[in-house]
Amino acid sequence: MPLMQPFASDWDRPASQNSEQWNWLAVEIAEIRRCAEAGDQAHDRLALILLDHLVEVIIGREVNAQLAFQIPDSTIEEMQRFRDSGGQLDGQLSQLIDQHVGPDRRAKMDNHLDQKTKFLRQRGVLTDHERDVLDRLHEYRNAAYHRDTLEPDLIADLVLAYRVLADELLARHKPIAWVMASSDPAPIVTPHQLRGRLTEGVDIDLTSMARRFHDHATKRVQAVSTAVAIAQQLLGSKSSGETAAAPPDDDMARMLTGLSDTAKHLAPWTRQAEGLKSKTSSLTGLMVPFLNLDRALSRIEPSVKRLDMIQDWWEQRRIDDLRGK
Repeated sequence: MPLMQPFASDWDRPASQNSEQWNWLAVEIAEIRRCAEAGDQAHDRLALILLDHLVEVIIGREVNAQLAFQIPDSTIEEMQRFRDSGGQLDGQLSQLIDQHVGPDRRAKMDNHLDQKTKFLRQRGVLTDHERDVLDRLHEYRNAAYHRDTLEPDLIADLVLAYRVLADELLARHKPIAWVMASSDPAPIVTPHQLRGRLTEGVDIDLTSMARRFHDHATKRVQAVSTAVAIAQQLLGSKSSGETAAAPPDDDMARMLTGLSDTAKHLAPWTRQAEGLKSKTSSLTGLMVPFLNLDRALSRIEPSVKRLDMIQDWWEQRRIDDLRGK
């Protein structure tokens, strides 16, 4: 029987004696709840960032639990050479070789959340929809944390959805081991004691959540629709949809043309936004169509915002002219 990976010389995952600490996660969960319940955008942003960190920790620990007892890399290499040279291995050993996660892939998983979620989907720990939603929520966190480009009205809804998903992941995780004794006088926290803390006292009625995401999506589609109408007016579009003359080839004209061309997508987007109200069977069943619509809208919304800023500038110039400035 080959050595199991945690005790092998070429094992690079946390060893079982470095048992998972859960006490500090209990503190983080309490802070997430405090921020989420503050009711303002600043605290919602903090809650989103902390939730993303919590999920990354849980996902990372689940990956370690899945990898903990795979055969060492060196043993797999020997078996691979034996098989490649014509040696016969039984089906189970061949499967171990084919499913082995080598150091290169482990390094990628260490550095990228989407690689971890891809691995857990392959292992059956996550569904396709769960993986898609978790990866996109991580992108939302980056938008809030690194770029400050996240829609303010969306943050509170994302926090609510993330709390539900994170709580489900926490309840599902089965660690290899955790600290059962400590010199710290504080009470020991075990994983099962954290279940439900993220969502305790929170209204997670899916009908209500679907309505919230529907309202947000509808508002965004209407903003795009308004911008499209303004762009068509500025381009001098006729009722038939043809333009009176070719627009100049400059940044402004290209932006207006791109907005005008979006008109053909408005009806499908409106139907997608309206359909969100009926997505009440599961949270991921609601989030996936919302995320699909969000991806489509996100590609045109920078132009919508730019046009809005230009209009504000034009309006200020008009007011200044009227005042004689």
